[in-house]
Amino acid sequence: MEAFSLAMAFLVILFAISFVAFRNASNVDTNLPPGDSGWPVVGETLDFVVNPEKFISDRMKKHSPDIFRTNFFGEKIVIICGPNGHKFLFSNEDKHFTAYVPQAMQKLFLSSQPKTDKLYRDSNVKLLRSPGFLKPEAVVNYVPGMDSIIQKQLKTHLEGKTEVKIHPFSRSLTLTLACRFFLGIENPERVAKLVGQFDIVTNGIHSLPLNVPGTAFYYAVKAAAVIRKELADVVAEKKARVLGSGAPTQDLCTTMIVGGYMPDEEISEKLMGFLVAGYSTVATTLTFFMKLVGERPDVYHKILSEQLEISESKKPEEELLSWNDVQKMKYAWAVVCEAMRVVPPVLGTFREAITDFSYAGYTVPKGWKVFWTVNTTQRNPEYFQEPNKFDPSRFMKSEEMPLYTYVPFGGGPRMCPGKEYARLAILTFVHYMVKKFKWELIEPNEKILGSMVPLPEKGLPVRLHPRYV
Repeated sequence: MEAFSLAMAFLVILFAISFVAFRNASNVDTNLPPGDSGWPVVGETLDFVVNPEKFISDRMKKHSPDIFRTNFFGEKIVIICGPNGHKFLFSNEDKHFTAYVPQAMQKLFLSSQPKTDKLYRDSNVKLLRSPGFLKPEAVVNYVPGMDSIIQKQLKTHLEGKTEVKIHPFSRSLTLTLACRFFLGIENPERVAKLVGQFDIVTNGIHSLPLNVPGTAFYYAVKAAAVIRKELADVVAEKKARVLGSGAPTQDLCTTMIVGGYMPDEEISEKLMGFLVAGYSTVATTLTFFMKLVGERPDVYHKILSEQLEISESKKPEEELLSWNDVQKMKYAWAVVCEAMRVVPPVLGTFREAITDFSYAGYTVPKGWKVFWTVNTTQRNPEYFQEPNKFDPSRFMKSEEMPLYTYVPFGGGPRMCPGKEYARLAILTFVHYMVKKFKWELIEPNEKILGSMVPLPEKGLPVRLHPRYV
């Protein structure tokens, strides 16, 4: 018993020493930004995921409104805040910063073959800079196909229904679109049927990468394996067709196959990453568009008026939307922009410091991770009056907003490459949704969950009322 007590005392003392050393290890350089490291291993992850907006605002008040340090998802992190912070970050891409993929994402989207984080970043940059599939001149050609798919999905899943859950529907819809235009397959439902697996992966991306039964990451690893196997089959079939016929197509899968700079296994892994990114943020935007407009009949009627005017201006033989039609949707896009301001589809993204850098009087060492978040400006009363109020007129005013305060797509050379694709998908959905249905929220006070990506607790159930019977 005495030996056991001594052993326990030794473990307690060892843990205490480790904890103090952990908290103070980063303080060797006294010019580091102010902040805390939290607990060993988990850092401040738990506080962050419970309420990230409160986590950041509390620490801005406690430490600094410009920059502070923390530790979550197993990384030493500084959070840069405000429009000046955004400007500094976006203006110094590839000089002080490079893209960074969190550990959980690396492990989910990479195979067991060892690859360095640098090689992973470099191959992604090369891929994004390759010609074609997401540039505006290419997205113009997606309009007819996107129009047809959205109309079909509305008819199949919403018409004839009195009550539906919008969040599951929006996920299925946007994954179907991503499969069609990223994979270039004529039967996008083949992969979209795995939407549940994609949801599990999305949940595991922003978690501690602990592959232990019961954790979000553990389930995400299993789901990623299922998706990767299906995508490997798709890639093999696509490769046989592309190399056999030589017919060029503008989609991500073909770009990677024809480029010839990565093996099939890596193509499948990258496709999974792009599909997750391409469906989850668009689905979140559609969901909260429906929620916020469902609370404001006046906004709904203004959108409807604009969309009916567009339809009435079309020639009888023009059944599908055109690129010019989408450009006319000024008020609808203002509503979508305000929805993304009030409920950002993603909280922020990571960078890695490739050199020591100084900001706001502090120095951050090379190798530290940098996190920037939209909420330090988009929901800040200093830049948006009554920030919690849903007011689309903000985006219809002639005067420009202060620079770097509204950044849902990021900025600088790494601005989201899928911005035009997302805009087209969202506005095409809005056009047909408001023309076909009115809706009301069944759970007006539904709780919003999620840390990095928000989601309605009950899937946003709505009651549909067809406009035409």
